[in-house]
Amino acid sequence: MRSLWMFLPAPVRREARRLAESGHPHPDPAVQDAAQSATRRLRWVFRLSGFAFCGIWAVRALTDPPDGLRPAGLIATFVMLAAGARKDRMGQIAAAQWPAIAARRPGQAEPVRLRLPAPWGLQSVVAVAAAPVLIMSVALWVRRRGIDPDQTLFMTCTVLAAVLLIVGVVAVARRRTRPALEVDRDGVRLPVRGLTVPWEQVAEVATRPDDRTAQQRFGLALRLRDPGAVWSARPTPLWRRLLWGRSRPRAWIFVAAYDVREPVFPAYAAALAFHADHLAADSGQQNADRVDD
Repeated sequence: MRSLWMFLPAPVRREARRLAESGHPHPDPAVQDAAQSATRRLRWVFRLSGFAFCGIWAVRALTDPPDGLRPAGLIATFVMLAAGARKDRMGQIAAAQWPAIAARRPGQAEPVRLRLPAPWGLQSVVAVAAAPVLIMSVALWVRRRGIDPDQTLFMTCTVLAAVLLIVGVVAVARRRTRPALEVDRDGVRLPVRGLTVPWEQVAEVATRPDDRTAQQRFGLALRLRDPGAVWSARPTPLWRRLLWGRSRPRAWIFVAAYDVREPVFPAYAAALAFHADHLAADSGQQNADRVDD
């Protein structure tokens, strides 16, 4: 049975945090697994409390809420903020264990395909429903105070909120049909970003890019050998060029854990294995060429 993080001795937890801050895993496999399970539990607590917070906020904005809803909202807010902060710190510790966990699971690399967050996930629900709920709350506030006697503003806001809700649902549903990340023997593909990275362009596989070490985010990070070649091959829609121009080449490509629906560790482990296979094959080819010469 896997050890729970909270039941590990305090010195062990402190040592794991200290090692993670320097980017090193803990040597004990039980500690490594405990960090992964604790991160998963905190992620679920954050999601559930986030749904509760959003639901309570929506009810308070659109109806005359009962007296007990305010304390429930405060509790949901506290749990969500605490779980979010704890989840980020625990995620750093968990990500620091990934190289050691991948090394413990040798074998032939398997292709990995990860999807975008689910349409019914917390991110999607907030993105789709926030604007309509806000518009309707303003319309109801105006209606209760008799500022709009002929209800023209109320009807306009209702139609606008309905249109935004429908457009948001359709946009999220269509976007979720494309995979977020694909890792196989040919390289890494990010269809939603229009990026394809062959292994010969990957210099390093990491859990986060060096230029974001101060941020508490982790996932799959790829350092590019020739950023200009990779980013210049990316198709840029006309509307994006008109609004923001062409994006500048960046040395790192990063897929955060919350950018995908499934756990990102399998993609990280597959990227490590496929990249190592490519380096070994490339080294063998160079040695063979030297022998021929």
